[in-house]
Amino acid sequence: MTYQIVTADYVLDNLGKLPIVDVRPDFMYEESRIPGAISIELIKAKEADEDTADYFVRKFEEAHLAPETTFIVYCYNGGLAKEACDLLESKGYSNQRCYEGSWVDWISDDSRPIDTSAI
Repeated sequence: MTYQIVTADYVLDNLGKLPIVDVRPDFMYEESRIPGAISIELIKAKEADEDTADYFVRKFEEAHLAPETTFIVYCYNGGLAKEACDLLESKGYSNQRCYEGSWVDWISDDSRPIDTSAI
């Protein structure tokens, strides 16, 4: 594993500085998200009619997130974020940061900002 596991403090310190990728299902992203996060849904990659990793990496490339780009990945409780980071690593990505606590951890502290604006 070449990527780093990060905490909520790391995410908070890097809001607006690093791209943040939400890999949860779209309906969760649309309801609420970490401010500035973009959605690249892992489930869609798993359901695609092509190789999961190829599809997923293409979505990152479309979002201008190259293998050398540093960005943060989160999901609902950490499982999909780790899976996403592992998948990306298998395709040459090494600078992604996995927010292990993910959404469940983020919303456990009322002082952390949440974006609930309509998409």
